Amino acid sequence: MQPDTMMRKICDVLMKHDVRYENIDQYTLLCWHGADNSSSQVFVQWEMEVCRLPRLSVYGVRFRRIAGPAISFKMIATKVTGDLNL
Repeated sequence: MQPDTMMRKICDVLMKHDVRYENIDQYTLLCWHGADNSSSQVFVQWEMEVCRLPRLSVYGVRFRRIAGPAISFKMIATKVTGDLNL
C-alpha cells in the first residue's frame, strides 16, 4: 500500500476511536487520547510514522509512546492497529 493511502486510512481509524492528532510532517502524526485532567480517562500521547521497512520494499507504521502509562498506550495502539488492516 502506498504511504498516502496509508495516512488516509490511519486518520480515518484515529477519528473512529476519538483520537486527536496533528500532522508533524507528511508521514508523521502526533496523537493523543483522553484528557490529562479527567479521572475517567488516562491521557496518552504518541507518535505514528509511516516509514519504509528496512531491507523490504513495503511500508509500515511505527508507534512511539511519548506520554502516559504504557498499559494505556498498549490498549489504544492495539485498537488502532486492529482496525487498520494494513
